[in-house]
Amino acid sequence: MAAYTSPDQLLRRAQAELDEVGAGTGARSVFLHAHMAGLRAAAAVVAVGSGAVPVPARRRRAVRSVWEQLAEAGEQWQPWAVYFASGAPIRAAIDSDRDVALSVERAQETFEAATEFLGLAGEHVLRASAARDQRVSALAS
Repeated sequence: MAAYTSPDQLLRRAQAELDEVGAGTGARSVFLHAHMAGLRAAAAVVAVGSGAVPVPARRRRAVRSVWEQLAEAGEQWQPWAVYFASGAPIRAAIDSDRDVALSVERAQETFEAATEFLGLAGEHVLRASAARDQRVSALAS
């Protein structure tokens, strides 16, 4: 059984991915770290949930990408889900060491997007955590 990874841990791992990008890093490496940062930040958003009550499924659902789940977490996340999902084939090509058309500009754009997205995801997780703490305090009193 896999160990639970908290939203805070996912955000720290996302930041670590961005921290791996330094001067002289090639486009493939920049893109890969940025995309992985986005993936981990999206997982953190999905982990705290949208606040909706889950409906029990009658049968097992198909595995869905984090981008699909992010898009369902709220309207504000849909453009991010579309953006990062569009980069998934590039990441898959890089992961499998295949040639892929990737410009330095696209890699840098993805890095900047991941940086912005991580900030928004961090704020969301913080708000969700504060709201959860308030509910727990209310129940305890």
